[in-house]
This record gives sequence, C-alpha cells and structure tokens, in this order.
Amino acid sequence: MASPRVAFVTGANGITGSAITEYLAQNKKASEFSKIIVTSRSPLQTSVTDSRITFIALDFTETPQTLIPRMQSLCSTVTHAYFSSYVHSDDFVKLNTLNHDIFENFLLALVEVAPKLENVTLQTGGKYYGCHLAPIPSPSREDGPRFGPSNANFYYPQEDFLASKQKNSSWTYNVIRPDAIIGTTPKPNGMNAAYTYAVYILTCKHLGIPPRMPTNEFYWMSYEDSAYAPIIADLTVYASTNPTCANHAFNVSNGDYFSWQTMWPQLTSYFGVETSPNPSFDRASIKNLTIGVPSQEVSLVEWATNDKRQAWEQLCESTGCPEAKGSWDGASWQMMDWVFGRTWSATVSISKARRFGWNGYIDSYQAFVETFERMKRLKQIPTW
Repeated sequence: MASPRVAFVTGANGITGSAITEYLAQNKKASEFSKIIVTSRSPLQTSVTDSRITFIALDFTETPQTLIPRMQSLCSTVTHAYFSSYVHSDDFVKLNTLNHDIFENFLLALVEVAPKLENVTLQTGGKYYGCHLAPIPSPSREDGPRFGPSNANFYYPQEDFLASKQKNSSWTYNVIRPDAIIGTTPKPNGMNAAYTYAVYILTCKHLGIPPRMPTNEFYWMSYEDSAYAPIIADLTVYASTNPTCANHAFNVSNGDYFSWQTMWPQLTSYFGVETSPNPSFDRASIKNLTIGVPSQEVSLVEWATNDKRQAWEQLCESTGCPEAKGSWDGASWQMMDWVFGRTWSATVSISKARRFGWNGYIDSYQAFVETFERMKRLKQIPTW
C-alpha cells in the first residue's frame, strides 16, 4: 500500500488556500494525507480543527537561501504542494515582478527540501487569457494562445518556470485556472467580490438607495461564470492526485453560466431588496458603448465615500454585529469596477477537466448563498 501523502499549502489565509486546507481536512483521511502543512506570511486563521494541520510562517519574497533552512525539517516529507500565494500591488510592473519572484523562490526552495515530492500545483486564473484587457474568445480554452508578451502577465513566467523546473524531474505539475473566484475566509481579505456585493447591497438597503448593479448594459445582458472556492479545491486535489492529469493545465468554474440580468436581482432579493431585471441605462447604454472600451452607469469607487462607510458601520452597530465593520476593508471597489466595466464577456470552458474525469459542480447562486451564510456565521456581515 502506498504511503500517505503530505500536503504543503501556501497562501493559507487566502480564499483558495484556506479552501484547499479545509477540503483536505474534511474530505481526505489520514491514510490518504497524513499531514497538512500550511503557510502564510501572517498567523493562520482557519475554521477547521485537525491534528494533521501544522502551520509555518514563511515569506516567499525572501530568497531560497533564506527559505531553505526554515523549511528543511518540516517540509522534508512533502509530496504534494499547492501554491496559491499572491502579493498585491497597484503598480502593474511591480505586481508582475513580485508574483514571479515569490513563485520562483517557493519552488527553488521546495525542490531542495522535499526529496519525496510528487506534484506541484500552481493556481493562476482567468487573466491568463487576457480577459482583463480586451475582448477574448469566450469561453476560453486551455490550449488557446497567450494574450500579449510574457512580461505583461506574471502567470506566464510562473507557468514557464514551473514547466522548465519539472523537466527531467520525478515529480509532475498542474496549473489550475479559476475564473471569478467566490468564497470567504475566517479573516476578511481583499480581492473578494462576495464582500463587495454584500457590503454594497446592505449599505444601499440601510440608506434606502436602490442597489443597482454598477455595470453597463452589454455586460448586464451577457453571460458570466464563477468559481466557488470549494469547487476550486476539489479540482485542485483531484488533478494533483490523478496520474492521467499529470503536467496539464485546467480551467475551473462552477459548471454553469448565468446572466447578471438574472443573478443580480436574485442576490439583492437574498438581502431583502427587490431590484428590476430591466433597469434603465443612460451613459452606459448599448447605443453609447464601444465594445472593448470599459463603461459603467455607476462607479463603485465613486460610490464608496466616507459617508457610505459610516452608514455601513452604523448598520453593523444597529444590528448587533460590530465585528463586521472591518468587512468594509475586504470589499474590492476598484477591482469590481474593472470587472463590471467590461464591455465584453469572459468565461472559461471546463470541458477539458470533464474529459479527464472531474465532475465537480455547484449552482452559482447556491455558491453565493453559501458564501454569504458563512459570512454571517463568522460575523463578517450582519444578519438583517
């Protein structure tokens, strides 16, 4: 019988890092994974209790020479590594450099300290296809061409370095590309659309303002997809432990498509606010749009002024949930302006994962509801 695997999960406080940790703890027996080593730069915050979980604080902006002695003992038995770390910067050039460097430092250190290594799985995302820059084929497929030069998107050098390092090695690799991640973590963090929706809609409700979706008419009527963090974790572990998936990249989404024309009224109704599936658009109407040029009827950055934050904090106090005040900082106003301002659709195909035997699925509305319900349990949003 094969020896149990040992997992090493980076970015353990992030949406997908925490989801992978929880997935392993809840779905894999000790006979399958005997140890779950997790790391982040800040102290671990997790909702699961499992004696197999061991935390080590690591900062992958440090050089491999610094990391190796710190990882040497604990990571010597690692067989499966899951990289979902990310360093944010509003400076795009710096963003690319930082995230290329942290992955290179991680991998160079790991292969030195983990002689039993079997698989390294890297998470990238839908931006691999250039969906953040211009209209692209939708749904995008794993064998599609890259969008632009390698130095313009840190996913490219990350994937190239992984493939080059794996060549002639005994271990395999995978790349997982989720689109529009939805989920939550014990500690609210940025880059999370769900916090943005919840804070925006509830604040509007508190102020008696209709929470219209901050988009344009084209995007309102076009089709979208999403990737729920537990679904991402499910495919990640499936691919990394299935020999037929070795050295392949896989898109991941919930498995359905939806239009915001249908989904937005469902979300606002969940929060107790009825909105129309047929709102009027003026400056962002189809007749005023140029495909490929971002446009919005309402900007979240412009909306999220200090008086709105004060209204959110008043709501948290009045509903007996002062702990949720900090969720305002988990909202991603600028990121969601970028998403909702697009005048093009950007979805991914998961046909390849299906061909390789993965059958994960969740209705996207259910994924949103499960995320919001967990936020309520964690007191990250008030119960209304």
